[in-house]
Amino acid sequence: MGVHFKQGGAFPFLGVPADELADTHIALETVWGRCAGEIREQVCATASPLKRFRLLEETLLRHLFRPLTHHAAVALALDTLARSSSRALVRKLAREAGPSERRFIDVFRFEVGLKPKLFNRVLRFQRVLRLLPRIPASNWAQLALDEGYFDQSHLIRDFLAFSGFAPADWLRRLRDLRVLHQVSRLSNQAAGQA
Repeated sequence: MGVHFKQGGAFPFLGVPADELADTHIALETVWGRCAGEIREQVCATASPLKRFRLLEETLLRHLFRPLTHHAAVALALDTLARSSSRALVRKLAREAGPSERRFIDVFRFEVGLKPKLFNRVLRFQRVLRLLPRIPASNWAQLALDEGYFDQSHLIRDFLAFSGFAPADWLRRLRDLRVLHQVSRLSNQAAGQA
């Protein structure tokens, strides 16, 4: 059983600024102390899925360090960035949100864990990842423009930065993994019939 927070959603439960935990893997005990182990034991000992969810929900609510609502500027930014792939959006959001651009960046990073521009890049990359398997013969230049990149090389740079692969290499590896999975499944089926 686990909890998957929406973007910026873990912030109220952390007890520390979200940016202090960016790019790290930490045990829940580091944030919640001994209680993390206790809740794990209680969840494992509970048979009913509904009771497990209630137990986890109650524990989360007891570990609420901050209000569940974001700073107004952060809420506006999260909503707007989720709906748009525009490159110039972050500067515009900072102006619309009210605080100075510097303050906007600090508050966003504090609550979400990333600076708004990097967060926007990650969202854009995630959109491209979702689209790639559905595009038979990718027109990289058009895909780049459609998703808010300056050009194809900009898309490739971000792809390399976030995945370690060029888009075409990633697609090839994805197809290879699917073929391997299919062969493995067929092999298991044949072994089960023998």
